[in-house]
Amino acid sequence: MYLKKLTENRPITIDYYTNGALQTFKGRVYSLNLIEQRLSLKDEKQKPFSIRLSSIKHIY
Repeated sequence: MYLKKLTENRPITIDYYTNGALQTFKGRVYSLNLIEQRLSLKDEKQKPFSIRLSSIKHIY
């Protein structure tokens, strides 16, 4: 149910950990790969970005 909500075409903000530091990313989801456990996003400038699902702390 929550994964289906991620695929809606609306902007989201994600807090995630990288190298022990908390980072924030704002953008839209364009791909969800459950096999590799990756969430792919694009920011406002259409630049692609990928986050491992295990590193996500909060999505809003």
